[in-house]
Amino acid sequence: MMVQGISPLFTLILGLIIGIGSVYFLLRFIGIKLDRLDEKTLLLKLPLLGSIEVEMPKTYRGIFVKRVSEMLEKIRFFHSFVDFQTMLRYANEHNINYIGIEGDMDGKWSKGKLAYNTLSKGYNGGYNIYLNPDLDRESVCHRLSKQLGVEIKPDELYTFLFLHEIGHTRTAGNECYFTAIVNHSLSGGRRSWLRRRKLKDIYSRVERYADDFAIQELLRLRRELNRTIETERILFQDAGYEGSRAC
Repeated sequence: MMVQGISPLFTLILGLIIGIGSVYFLLRFIGIKLDRLDEKTLLLKLPLLGSIEVEMPKTYRGIFVKRVSEMLEKIRFFHSFVDFQTMLRYANEHNINYIGIEGDMDGKWSKGKLAYNTLSKGYNGGYNIYLNPDLDRESVCHRLSKQLGVEIKPDELYTFLFLHEIGHTRTAGNECYFTAIVNHSLSGGRRSWLRRRKLKDIYSRVERYADDFAIQELLRLRRELNRTIETERILFQDAGYEGSRAC
């Protein structure tokens, strides 16, 4: 008995089905992920192939209305925590690439975590800062004020936390931050008692410096605000006096 060969059309259809199935499997179960590193660099994570950085071309000279609307909404959101002009000024001065509210545990916040920062993987380097948006301001401020010996008001909490994370940066003068990262990486999982003690001492200096920086800058912002209020008060009084003279 003779066995007929498989037709080319059947082979083509079978190959097409297998190809579609493979692509679906990669997308559905393994997944292609796209992350933004900074304002002009995307990170494309491909299954089995690794990661590829893609730089977005700057060919547009106008604005995308929806994108601007979304950005304004985000600005209003962050302004409810920290004065946005203040945030932007410090971010530009200290090479902050990204400010977000994503938690430290797969997007969720671990218990007791107030804020944290990471080194940015973006094209321009720098840092990313993350603030926990769900804090009880009254209780956290009470604890921080007692711990630091300086009153932190509830409406200043996120300004202080933001400044504290700024205080970890090298531009703020915190050289111990990188020392801590290097020591942590080099020591790995096995650390001697002496190494653990050294790391603890470095971390303490890192946090103490960040606290001192945040307190210093917060007090400076308070003085600036008080001067602005006093200037506006004087101008208002002068305007009222000139108005009464005119009458």
